Amino acid sequence: MEKQEPTPQIINTISEGKDTENKEVQPNFDTSKFAGVIANEIIDHIADIATESNSEITGEQLLLSEIKEIPTLVSPFLQQTGLACLAGSSDTGKSTILRQLAISIVSGKNEFLGFPINARHRSVIYVSTEDLERETAFLLSRQTQSIKAEQLANLRFIFSIEGLLKELDTRLDRKPADLVIIDCFSDAYGGDLKDTQKIRSYLHPFQELAGKYDCLFLFLHHTGKRTENLEPSKNNLLSGQGFEAKMRLVIELRADQFDPMQRHFCIVKGNYLPANIKKESYLLSFDENTFLFENSGERVPFEMLVKNPNSDNRKEKFFQALKLQNEGLNYDQIAKKIGYSNKGSVSKLFTAGKSLGWDTEHISGVSI
Repeated sequence: MEKQEPTPQIINTISEGKDTENKEVQPNFDTSKFAGVIANEIIDHIADIATESNSEITGEQLLLSEIKEIPTLVSPFLQQTGLACLAGSSDTGKSTILRQLAISIVSGKNEFLGFPINARHRSVIYVSTEDLERETAFLLSRQTQSIKAEQLANLRFIFSIEGLLKELDTRLDRKPADLVIIDCFSDAYGGDLKDTQKIRSYLHPFQELAGKYDCLFLFLHHTGKRTENLEPSKNNLLSGQGFEAKMRLVIELRADQFDPMQRHFCIVKGNYLPANIKKESYLLSFDENTFLFENSGERVPFEMLVKNPNSDNRKEKFFQALKLQNEGLNYDQIAKKIGYSNKGSVSKLFTAGKSLGWDTEHISGVSI
């Protein structure tokens, strides 16, 4: 009997500015065929090879796949797959901003708060444990005044947490989604928030579902009491490390100290993100008429968000910046040295420090 050659597998390759084209990839690991393939397609293909041949994936294969970046749902911070969290104190607008994200994805918008959306399915599942059908209908109508009802057909709500994992598995199998929002974690979990091991065990099946259906699970969670007296941090979350350690991304939404219509969108943990993204907030403005947030374009250093203005970190940053200024550096250069994204943050730091009289104090090596 004649031995048949293995049938080549087909994967889509995406080239910038070109139409999608099909290329053959032989079952043996041929890296030349991966040019232009997006990261998740490459990883899926490597996994298929390993499964078919009942073999392991080597470090060599992973390196030769030349994955240069983590695929994102909202670039650059919200990853395409895994677990993430948005947390904050009460009345900061956590549910509101998550509904806005869901609406932006399913209605076909290209951006969320000015950040590019890379949705594949334009579909979101929203698990709501606090706002029921009537309240959600009202809030949704406020946030979609310029959107037709049919544009929300792919925004699917669940208002019961009974058998939640099985229900999500069924729905995702029937129709894929880019994002599953759990609003909120403590209601869905229902256990002791101090039980680290139980929390990790509870989250593990969600992590498996995220991998199985290649989607993101985004949990709404709460920060601890009095954490607004501290800098935004992943350590501010209720339930501590048991919850935080399972999240690839943590965002803290914080109210501005002076303007009730402003919020600070703070990325406090991002395993794949550069440090400068995690040191300053994105300042958002809230519109009471549309119930929508808008990115002001301003960024505010985390130490400027502390209610106690004399925090050691904030004061230390001021003296560090002042010393660099005395050495002849301009605001742009100072920003790079102290980890800020732009000179505007340096200007805010100097204004705040001088208003508190720090510029009259003596620091080593600085003549004031």
